[in-house]
Amino acid sequence: MDVEVGPIKRILLTVPVLLAVLLSGCQNAFGFINARWISEITLDCQPADGRAQSEPFESRTFTDPAFIKLMADAMNGSKRVQNDLYHGAEFKMKLTFGDGYTEDYILNLGEAEGKQGLLVPAENSAKGYTVSAKDADKLRKLVYGEAGSTIQLSMWDNL
Repeated sequence: MDVEVGPIKRILLTVPVLLAVLLSGCQNAFGFINARWISEITLDCQPADGRAQSEPFESRTFTDPAFIKLMADAMNGSKRVQNDLYHGAEFKMKLTFGDGYTEDYILNLGEAEGKQGLLVPAENSAKGYTVSAKDADKLRKLVYGEAGSTIQLSMWDNL
């Protein structure tokens, strides 16, 4: 009983490659941002449209785990914008990881509720990603809320 091994080996070698290609296409270009690895997020306000540098604040560092998780979830759920971008910068955002590594982004939320946000890697400002209106609304409340307010997220906010 001769069994031809060649085609079976090819199939067994091809399946993992196809699986890797399919799975890699399911993520955004950031890869997976693990909130537990981020120690802080700094937002620097960029003046535009007649705003002063300090509106809503000059610079603010967020270390609250709820805010960091919300930002990581928003980044992980972002979708690639297909067109080239021409945009200003509302905030320069720096993610600082526990080992000291940093990543820079541009974050545009606007103040209008119900609108999507825009997230752009600083090293390639022609490629952007939309942040869902739901996530952008949550971030707006925390960023544009009172600078001294604490973050209140219920377990229902993450559903």
